[in-house]
Amino acid sequence: MEQGLKLYHGSILGGLDTILANAKSHTDGGRVAYFTADRVYALVCCRSREENFVTMGPKDGVQHYFERFPDQLRIMYDGKEGFLYSPLATDTLKNTRGNSFESREDVSVFQAEHILNVYAEILNEEAAGNVIIHRYSDIDPADQKYHANYFRDHLNDPIFAEYREFLYRHFSPLWDACEDQESEE
Repeated sequence: MEQGLKLYHGSILGGLDTILANAKSHTDGGRVAYFTADRVYALVCCRSREENFVTMGPKDGVQHYFERFPDQLRIMYDGKEGFLYSPLATDTLKNTRGNSFESREDVSVFQAEHILNVYAEILNEEAAGNVIIHRYSDIDPADQKYHANYFRDHLNDPIFAEYREFLYRHFSPLWDACEDQESEE
C-alpha cells in the first residue's frame, strides 16, 4: 500500500476500536471490512443502515453527489454526528477498486475525527472542491421522475428490505400513480 495514504471508515457509532469484516465485498461477495481513501465518501457513510442510500460516485477524479429527492443531503445528514476511523495497520487491506480498500479480517482502528454535523462537513468539502453536489432542483425533471418511479416499481425487491421505509417516505410523494390506477380514471 502507498506510504502516507490516509484511509477512513465512516460510521454513526462512536467509540469503536475495531471495524468488523461483516460487510459484503463488491468484488466477490465475501465478508470484509471496508475503508476508503476518499474522506468525502467516508462522510456519506455516516448514516444508519435504514438510510443505506448512497447516490455518489467519482467522475474525473472528483466525487459527484446526486440528490434523488428534495433536500436529500440536508435530510440525511443535517444535525447528525459521525465518526471517521482510520486503521492502526494496513497490512490486511487490499485496494479493490478506485479508492476502496477491503480486509477479510477485522481491522483495529482509532477514531480519527468526531464530526458534530456531517451535513456541515460535507458542505465544507463542497466549498473546498472535493465534491460536486447536484441538487434535486437542478436535476432534469425526467431524470427525477425516472428515479422516483424506479423505487415505486422495485420497492419490494429484497435488496431494499433494510431501508424500504426510508425509500417509501422520500419517494412516494414523487412517483406517478401506478398504471392500473391511471387506466381506471
